[in-house]
Formats: sequence, C-alpha cells, structure tokens
Amino acid sequence: MLIERIVLKDFRNYEYQEIFPNKGINIIYGKNAQGKTNILESVFLCSTARSHRTNKDADLIRTLQQGYSVKIEGKRDDEPFSIEINCTKISSRLNKKVIKVNDITLSKTGQLMGVLNSVMFSPEDLTVIKEGPSERRRFLDILISQINTSYFYSLQEYNRIIKQKNALLKRVYETGKNSDLIDVYNIKQAKTGAKIIKERAVFTEQINKKAGHNHFDIANRAEELEIKYSCDIPDYSGEESDFYKSLDKIKDKEIKIQSTIIGPHRDDIEILLNGLNIRDYGSQGQQRSAILSLKFAEMQIIKEKTNKQPVLLLDDALSELDLLRKRKLLNKIDTKQTFITCTEKRRYMTLDDSISFFFVNKGSVKSI
Repeated sequence: MLIERIVLKDFRNYEYQEIFPNKGINIIYGKNAQGKTNILESVFLCSTARSHRTNKDADLIRTLQQGYSVKIEGKRDDEPFSIEINCTKISSRLNKKVIKVNDITLSKTGQLMGVLNSVMFSPEDLTVIKEGPSERRRFLDILISQINTSYFYSLQEYNRIIKQKNALLKRVYETGKNSDLIDVYNIKQAKTGAKIIKERAVFTEQINKKAGHNHFDIANRAEELEIKYSCDIPDYSGEESDFYKSLDKIKDKEIKIQSTIIGPHRDDIEILLNGLNIRDYGSQGQQRSAILSLKFAEMQIIKEKTNKQPVLLLDDALSELDLLRKRKLLNKIDTKQTFITCTEKRRYMTLDDSISFFFVNKGSVKSI
C-alpha cells in the first residue's frame, strides 16, 4: 500500500493543494492551526469514508464554498489505484457525497473498506480511554471493518434493527398493541448481534496479545497492558439462542423504558494497566502510550489479515511521551509509509534518508 499523490480542493482550509509523499516517513510540520492535521484527515477519509474528528461532511467544506474534493493516487499490490471523494452541499442540512475507486462510482460505502487501509493516531483517540464504551466500540469496529466487509454490513444491519425495534417498543408502550412483533425483532437482533459479538471477541483477543507486547516494549518492560471484551448480555455463551432467551426475559422491561437495553451496542472493551483501569489510574503519558500500543496492534493485525501494509497516520503522537518512549515509538515505525505531524522538525532530523519534510503555513504545503 503506497500513497503517491494527494489532491485537496476546498477541503478544510485548503483551496487547492497537491502533495507528493515518499514511501517512507513524511514529516508535516508547522505552527498550530495551519492545516497539518487536515492532510492526515483526508487520508483517513479516503480509507474509511469518514472523518476521525466529525460526523458532519459540512465541517470539511472550506468556508463559503459549496463542496470539497479529495483524491488519492498510489499503488496497491504494485498496481495503480485511485480514490476520489466529492461532496456537494445541496442544502443547509443535506450534502451529496460521491465516492469513486479507479474512476468507478461506488453504490455502497462498504465497497471502499479495504481499498486503502490506514491506522490513525490523533489526540482525539485518547477518548478511547477517557470517554464511554461507544468510543472503544468504534475503535474496534473501524479495525474489523477494514479487514472484513461483511462485518461492516452486519453493523449497518444491526443498527437498522435496533432503530426499528426501539420505534416499535415506543408504539407498544403508547398503544399496548403489536407486542408480538417484538419477538420478530428479537430474533433478528440475536442473529446479527451474535455475529458481531463473535468477531469482536476474536479481534479483542488478538489485539490483547499484540498491544500487550507493544506496550511492554514501549514502556521498557515496566508495565503490563491488558485488553478484554466485556459482553453486556448476562450469562452469554456465544450462542444465538442464548442471546434470544436473554432478550425474551427482559421484553416487558424494554417496553417500559422504550429502548433495547442489551446487545453489542451496549458492550465495552476494558483497558487495564497492571490490572487497573487505565482511565482511572493511568497518567496522561501512560494513556497515550497505551493508545499507541493499540494502534500498532491494529496495524499489525491489518497486515497479517490482508498481507498489505497499512498507511500509518500519527498526529502529534510524541507529545507527553518521555524520551525513552519517544525512541521506542520511532523504532517501531520502521520502513512503513508514515505521515507524522509536529510543530518542529528538529526532533526528526537524525532519522534516515527515507524521510521527507513538508512545511505547512496557512493552508499551503511546501516540500522542503
């Protein structure tokens, strides 16, 4: 996997910009609020069809413009490929987004998954530790979806089922009618939900092994990181039938509160440091090291499963790490195509010749 050209048009603060990265490490530096992170965001967008910072396409459109365009060209298995995303503002609340791969328009967003695999680390990723279970589920879902397109579609189907079931629960509560239809949705939820839980549990175990090893190395063998999948369903054995039975037991309760209260949409991933919840007991530097360990595990798993090296995106990754952890992190980058943002380039000047520098100032990028 290799990105050779990035083209931004009316994207964030860029009017028009072409960037030609090299196959190794690309350092994007400059003062804050100049547009460094926007470059990484454009790559992640072409990888997952979503921003890592917002769920609103309107936020990505340059001020006073009616749309944006992002295009990436490169090589995949030594064959040329291109991804282009065009978004047009139709109204104040509606945008039209068109995704093309090799100049062919995709009919489903899921068709983009796996074309350009990437792993992003940004300061926002600390929410995986600091915030609630939804952030940890999102981290896991993005990883699995890049590897397994059917999982992405299962997630979409499950979310539709939950939305429709919740609407039904509300109607049943208000009218007292059609309660038998809840069983139909419970069957669908159990079938699709069991698939999601199974995939998540398998990947969590793989992440646990790799992230634990990564963190042990980054922390100089002084800390032990552990990742566990926490299923919300009582006494769940992994069988679809068990899931359905649990749903059936709480049917009246769900009607009363008009919401689906168990399932993979309520599950969590525990992140423990030396046996303690890192959210409560880890320092800022330890939490950042843990997230980086997770991200490198994500990268390793993607490479193993797809036999393709994902692009690594590190946004302000070295801040709040001590010197030892910084060196350990830089050693792990190796020869992978990597994009790193920072405010000063001097800390990277001692790296090898496979490094390129790009200076960003007021939405303009200059190769140094």
